[in-house]
Parts: sequence; structure tokens; C-alpha cells
Amino acid sequence: MSEEAKLSHTLVVSDLSAKQRMWGPRSTKNRESFFHDAAGPYASPSSLRTTSKTDTRSPSRQSNSGQRKPTTWLSFPLEFSFSTTMVGPTASLSNLSRADGSASFKCPTTGYKILGSVNAPVELPGRRDALKPEEATVEVFIKPGNTTAGVGERYAEGIIRTMLQKLILGRERGFPRRGVVITLAIVGGGAIARGDSYLTLLPSLLHTSLLALLSGAVPMSMTYSAALMAVSKSNVIVSNPTLVEAKAASSLHVLAFSSKGHLLLNESQGRFDFDTWKTVQQRAHALCRGVELPEVDGDIAMEAQGDSGTAEGFVRETVEDHLCRDYAWKINTE
Repeated sequence: MSEEAKLSHTLVVSDLSAKQRMWGPRSTKNRESFFHDAAGPYASPSSLRTTSKTDTRSPSRQSNSGQRKPTTWLSFPLEFSFSTTMVGPTASLSNLSRADGSASFKCPTTGYKILGSVNAPVELPGRRDALKPEEATVEVFIKPGNTTAGVGERYAEGIIRTMLQKLILGRERGFPRRGVVITLAIVGGGAIARGDSYLTLLPSLLHTSLLALLSGAVPMSMTYSAALMAVSKSNVIVSNPTLVEAKAASSLHVLAFSSKGHLLLNESQGRFDFDTWKTVQQRAHALCRGVELPEVDGDIAMEAQGDSGTAEGFVRETVEDHLCRDYAWKINTE
């Protein structure tokens, strides 16, 4: 083996040791996988160029410092990229002290951040219980961060109100002839211009409403989870699209599934056929609950996924973490 090859091998092994300390254990034998992860699919050990730099100092200074080896430099090609992991949503409960229940939710793909509060049961100012005096009245208010509420907010309020009226147990003791008031404030993200679709914001509003109701201990028959799906012009289904992808899509779909697997909400916009919608439903169901629906021809469904990474699992983990923090004093004493 030549001197230049030995130096290159020594530098690669030392560089691998440094990467092991940063990213965890990695085999030093599999050099191809290391270069693929570090420099992308365009780089490999054979495509790297090595250059040697010798010591040009005077002989007296070289003798004082001892024998020095030439320095070997590695130059990567320009076309390299590092793989990144998509950050999941973030949520917290009981953010407001003067509300019966509150929660905040932030979507990583759209950038919207919602702060919600729930007050229940409360006395409503008007006689809004004339039609159903034996049940509670659900009121939903959406407050934009930089403007007044418009047609889009009224549209989303009607969708959320209709859905929550089916889930909230309004006949429980103390709730009939009273109200459940849900206020959702958009505190982060871009503003929705007039004429733009409000479906990109609807899943964040639904998740914030659910977490606020759970924080306020409002009785519900079941929980739910929602997903935003987009179909591009080339008929490619995109899960949790960004605002740019949603604006360029041919159709948008928001679907919500209950904790029992039932379809609670189906809001679609754009041009699509029934086969496309059926595929979107299966993708959304897998994204929310982690279980694929059975095919139309009766085949066995795919293997179920775990709760981690699903919208329903995220809601459950958020509530569990909040309960662990609230009851940490009791858990530590037992």
C-alpha cells in the first residue's frame, strides 16, 4: 500500500471515530454507508479527492518539532445533501388559568399555531335552548390574529360546531339548558387571504378543540383525529401538505375519524373522482389511526402500525404527559 493510500485510510478511520462520538455507534467497516449518509448519494470513497500538503518550514524548526507527517485533505463534491427528519406537531394543555380548559397546538407543515379555551357549563345570554332544552348548546368562535373574522371563519365555525354537537354529552348533569363555549385564536402562521381555502387550517382547529375539551373535563362520547390530504395535478396524494403544496394541488381533503374508527367529517374541495377519494380516505385513516382499511374486494387489511407517529397516538401521548406532570407529586410518593 502506498504512503498516500495509508494516510487516506488513517484519516478516514479517525473521521469515522469522530462521527461515532457525535451520532452514536457506527461500524468502521461499512465506509460506503458512511459516505452515503454524510455526503449524499453522489459521493463515495472513490469520488473523493485527496491532496497532500508537506511541511515547508526551515530544517531547524522541523528538527525542533520532530518528524511531521504530511497533512491530507478531503474535498467533497458540491452535490451533497443531509437527510433530515420531519418535526412532529407540538401541543400543551392548561395554558390559560382563567378558563375551564385550554390547549395550544402547532402544525409543523403549515406553521399555524392555535390557542383554544373552553368554558363549560356556562349560562348563555340568550334563549338558545328553545329547540332542544334537554341538551347543552355548543358555541364555537374563531378569532384571527391580525384581522376580524370573516366568511372563512364562519364556515369553519359551522363545521366544528356541527361535529362537536355529536360528540359532547350535553345531557349530562349540569349541562342541559347551558352552553359549551369554545374560543379558538390563531396566534401563529400566515394569514389566510380572501378566496383561499380554509381547509389547511381546519385540522389544527379540530385538534385544538379536542385538547381543550379534554383539559376542561367536558364529557364526550369519543375522541377523534383529523388529517389534511392533497392531490396534486399529477394525481399524487400528499399527506400533511405545506401551504405551497396545498395551493398548487388540484383538490384538498380534510377527514376526521373517531376513536372507534368511524368517519366523522369529510370536507373536500377541488376536482377529483370517487376512486381518488377512496384512496385518500385509506391514507387518511392510516395517518390518523395507524390501521389500513380493508380493500373493496374483501382482502385482508395491511398490518396495523403502532400508535407512535399517528394523530390519535399524539393526542393520547399529550394527555398522558400532562397527567404525569400534574400527578408527579403523588407518583413520587408511592
